[in-house]
Amino acid sequence: ELRQIAEEQAALRRVATLVARDVPPDELFNAATAEVVSVLAADGSALLRLEADGTAVVLATSGDVPLAVGQRFKLEGQSVTSAVLRTGRPARMDSYEGATGSIADSTRGSGIRASVGAPIVVAGRQWGVMAAGWGRAEALEPGIEERMAQFTELIATAIANAESRAELAASRARVVTTADETRRRIASSRTSMMAPSRAWCTR
Repeated sequence: ELRQIAEEQAALRRVATLVARDVPPDELFNAATAEVVSVLAADGSALLRLEADGTAVVLATSGDVPLAVGQRFKLEGQSVTSAVLRTGRPARMDSYEGATGSIADSTRGSGIRASVGAPIVVAGRQWGVMAAGWGRAEALEPGIEERMAQFTELIATAIANAESRAELAASRARVVTTADETRRRIASSRTSMMAPSRAWCTR
């Protein structure tokens, strides 16, 4: 148990280091899904982002999962991913017997029999979900949802930082554009004011 805790903390530190280094999102997502598979002994994991149209798109996967990056799913039916995105809370499914929907159908075909998911919440809004699957239901230990949530909290921090930088860059661009337009108007006004004077001097 102590070794498991040490390994988990080491994995979290590795992900936190990537967050601090402001690595590209793809690199962070791939690393986080790989760490989840390794630390939680999952057969596979996937990170999905919630889209404006209510669908979820796969951004990264690791291990043995039947999902492809860029693949989109509707959030209908009963599955861990749809439950997390609907409620904003961690969820687990110890059996796929009652699972329904496109995500559950795709996962069931791969031999996954149990899964866990945790939300990625950015600035108070539901951004996405991290999910992991196991071929054996007994592999799901008590509290495993909260353990996964520690990874999603780090991912949320990185996403929030990236969005803040993007908003700052956009704000600076707007300021520069406004300043340029103001200078052009001033220059145009000065030109208009000077034109009659030159005509009067000619007379």
